[in-house]
Amino acid sequence: MVEELTGTRLKIYYFLLSQGKPMSLRKIQRELNISSPSVVQYHIKRLMEMGLVSETDEGYVVSKVILEDYVRIRSSLLPKSLFLSSFFVTSLIIGILLWRETEIALSYSLSVIGVAAAITIIDFMKKRRKVKF
Repeated sequence: MVEELTGTRLKIYYFLLSQGKPMSLRKIQRELNISSPSVVQYHIKRLMEMGLVSETDEGYVVSKVILEDYVRIRSSLLPKSLFLSSFFVTSLIIGILLWRETEIALSYSLSVIGVAAAITIIDFMKKRRKVKF
């Protein structure tokens, strides 16, 4: 099911999820800078067929959350990798600040933490680009 969420459909889904309240077709169109309400309606219809979005009297809302790699904090969707990368970056900074002598064990530890931090930061940036509207 997640494979079918790409492009404009994914943007609309993320947008509705981040809003947390019913949104009209025109509001979605304006906020996401989509060419016409009919394009929004087409994608909303597909999302409804997938069981991800439902219609209320006030507009459209997400009825099923399928994003396991994201955490919603207020109106922001944050990849879980953000927290992991923050931990590794903080560990790396502390390791660098505590570095006094050139020891092989310390060098190895800092290298491992640095690589892990880089991997999680890259993962965070990729996921964040998907969410941007």
